[in-house]
Amino acid sequence: MDPAANPFRPGAGRKPPVLAGRESVLDAFSVVRRKAEDYAEGDRGWILNGLRGVGKTVLLNELLSQVTEKGWITAKVEVTPGTPLPVALASALVRSMRTATGRHPEPRLRRLLGVFKAFSLKVNPASGVISLGVEVNPVKGVADTGRFADDLAMLFEVLGETSRDLGIGTLILVDELQEATSHELTAVNTAVHQIGQSDAPLPITFVGAGLPSLPAQLADATSYAERLYDYRHIGLLDNAAARAALTGPTDGRDVSWEPQALEQSLSIAAGYPYFLQAVGKHVWDAALTTTITIDDVNVGGESARQEVDEGLYRSRWERATAAQRQMLRAVADLGGGDATTVAELVAAMGKKRVQDLSVARNELIKKGLLYAPERGFLAFTVPGMHTFITRQD
Repeated sequence: MDPAANPFRPGAGRKPPVLAGRESVLDAFSVVRRKAEDYAEGDRGWILNGLRGVGKTVLLNELLSQVTEKGWITAKVEVTPGTPLPVALASALVRSMRTATGRHPEPRLRRLLGVFKAFSLKVNPASGVISLGVEVNPVKGVADTGRFADDLAMLFEVLGETSRDLGIGTLILVDELQEATSHELTAVNTAVHQIGQSDAPLPITFVGAGLPSLPAQLADATSYAERLYDYRHIGLLDNAAARAALTGPTDGRDVSWEPQALEQSLSIAAGYPYFLQAVGKHVWDAALTTTITIDDVNVGGESARQEVDEGLYRSRWERATAAQRQMLRAVADLGGGDATTVAELVAAMGKKRVQDLSVARNELIKKGLLYAPERGFLAFTVPGMHTFITRQD
């Protein structure tokens, strides 16, 4: 079939042609949106957590799309080790403030713009004079203490008040939140906590996304985080959703699957959203007619496996040292696709103490290959990594 007509979209953060299995998340967010727009009231913040490649970033972008067309004030940032969260957030909000000045009457935005300018210059003095689309002076004494937790809470409050006045909402999205420092997580928790304490919470919604360890990290930062957020685990797709992810795009192009071919494709991808898109793409390219056969899947499935191996797994494997690979092999052998205990690793690797693995453990977590789902446990951040490791010499 024509590769140019191929509907499948493997890749980091790319929206699939059919966003299958995430209807409950999108439906729940539509309620949050309507509460803000119809009742000028906010809801609890959200935390999306899951392994790499399950579609967390895609969902953040979908939430952003829902409210952008409604005129909301929005900001989306990705936490990276090289950029402090306050700086990244301020940079994202500069774009939002400029967009807001083109959509809403300037007098109703002036206080927010002044408060934000003070906040931005405090968290990133090197930014100099920022341009917000209109000339405003920084508001002194509000969100400019230099204490991130206090300033973020005040900025969120002014954002919420302005949103309520405009009849819209504010949406703050933070991807890779597990990369934030403990101090930054404490500040986020504090700010989200404060905006939700009034009888009618302000219409500002915070949504963070990260690895499955993120809820524990937030709770370590402040104990009340366990009750602060609506936690939503984003996992592998069940059989029905995986089937829809493969057949929905092809049905729209008058392409059908032989039953055996479809079942084989589902088996290869094992419900992993990223892998489903890779399988779909390569099987489509291998198909000779508009009916996908088992032969097409045998060819395309192998190509998809090679792409995922080389593009997703091998790059992670090669970042590990020889000693770290030994530990990764032990995690794969003991846990497979599940978590294993550090105590089991100590015994399997012939060590005497947990401390003997501390350096390798911390480095593998820092490199993003492993994470700690709970204290004393380790697991892979990417589904299927254990099967790749078992195939390596």
